[in-house]
Amino acid sequence: TLDGGGIRGYSELLMLEAIMERIKEQKGMETTPLPCSYFDVIGGTSTGGIIALMLGPLKMSVADALKVYENLGKAVF
Repeated sequence: TLDGGGIRGYSELLMLEAIMERIKEQKGMETTPLPCSYFDVIGGTSTGGIIALMLGPLKMSVADALKVYENLGKAVF
């Protein structure tokens, strides 16, 4: 799950980005997989819930979610 509020969500995305890159390398993939195509369940609370929506139903890449979160963070935090 992606839990916690505020800027912690950004660090969660950075960690997830590293995980997805490692999966790409270990599986010999050409492109980084989307979290929604690799994980069965993505959930979270607070800003983690917003991130879960971006990565799950909206099928965003971690890189795209980071961009949105940066813009959202400037407006909200």
